[in-house]
Amino acid sequence: MAWLDVFSLFATIAVFGGIIYGIIFVTKSINEGVASTKESLKTKGFNVTASGMSIKTSKRFDREDYVDATQRGIVKAMQASSFRRGGSQASDINSMERVTSSSSTSSEEKKKKGIFRTKK
Repeated sequence: MAWLDVFSLFATIAVFGGIIYGIIFVTKSINEGVASTKESLKTKGFNVTASGMSIKTSKRFDREDYVDATQRGIVKAMQASSFRRGGSQASDINSMERVTSSSSTSSEEKKKKGIFRTKK
């Protein structure tokens, strides 16, 4: 029985040792991945530290750049809006024919009564 106890002890130590080694290996690979990502971001102009992130820019914006950006935003907002878009909706509504009388009367009688609107 002594050999069985010794074998069980070594097997248990091997299993726990393998689990600990796996955890250390995964932690080390994650830390290396984070470090390589920080280095690649640093070459692109992004500096990531424990206190935050800083971005390196190659030029400063002046007032004209801000005005241009604001105007582009306003133009995009106006193009995305749904009111008075080229006047097409208003002309479609005005060109539609309205029928208010019963369907038994002919279209000639309706025109005489002024029920149909004329297209402009």
